[in-house]
Amino acid sequence: MYHRSLVSWFGDTSTAQLGLHRLVWLGLTMGKRAGDWYGPAVVAHILRKAVENAMDPALADITAYVSQDCTVYSADVIDSHRAPKAGQTTAETSDAPPSPQNNQPASASTLPDSRAVIILIPVRLGGEKTNPEYFEFTKSILSLEYCIGIIGGKPKQACYFVGFQDDSLIYMDPHYCQSFVDVSTSDFPLQSYHCPSPKKMPFSKMDPSCTIGFYSRNVQDYEKISQELSKVLQPSGKEKYPAFTFVQGRGRDYELSAGLNPEKREWPFIRDPKRTVTTAGDFVLL
Repeated sequence: MYHRSLVSWFGDTSTAQLGLHRLVWLGLTMGKRAGDWYGPAVVAHILRKAVENAMDPALADITAYVSQDCTVYSADVIDSHRAPKAGQTTAETSDAPPSPQNNQPASASTLPDSRAVIILIPVRLGGEKTNPEYFEFTKSILSLEYCIGIIGGKPKQACYFVGFQDDSLIYMDPHYCQSFVDVSTSDFPLQSYHCPSPKKMPFSKMDPSCTIGFYSRNVQDYEKISQELSKVLQPSGKEKYPAFTFVQGRGRDYELSAGLNPEKREWPFIRDPKRTVTTAGDFVLL
């Protein structure tokens, strides 16, 4: 029953908490239309919104955090572990699609004291192609206990990296049509919600734009994660800069988030007005 309840959150209906209809609707609030290319960074922010706006009481003890400009602010993650979800003690927020009447928000008394946090870190591992210097780094990340995979893919083809074997990534590819499943029934089939045949792809074909995910159950977990990642992120002799960093404090302390909507803001990259910069991914490199 719990398995089917969890799978039902991803159903093909507008009321499914984390379903495709819900994600596309949230994409519209960020200027993305159905059929547009959703890069890994945009997907991370959409997933965060979907988890934050979920009104199922079973999702009250989990939230999501998205790093800012390849920087994880430790105090913000710890706050996410401790603070109640925005909108969980009141009516649904204005940017959430309608929910069924019997799916009421959790009351303040039912909110957990500590929540798990899914940490999503959008990164760019090279220019037009993934820099080979990041291959071993990616292996190290996927080997960590707390890593839940990487949202990425080949250029213009999304997939989900879950591990590696030798010099190949192991991934799941959802790009084929399947019959509609009515998740409102008690015994709906589960087969189409699982990947029976993972695939392999050389690291050299990996698109450099990706989002790395970690699962942190509590503050103690986060401290372990940051310690382990600090070792992995130590730059080698060839690398001058890590793929992302951990910083003490909050993002607002660095005036990165003050008054800005991270989904709609203009990224503060310096551009030459006489040149037109184009990029296939979510980031512009200088």
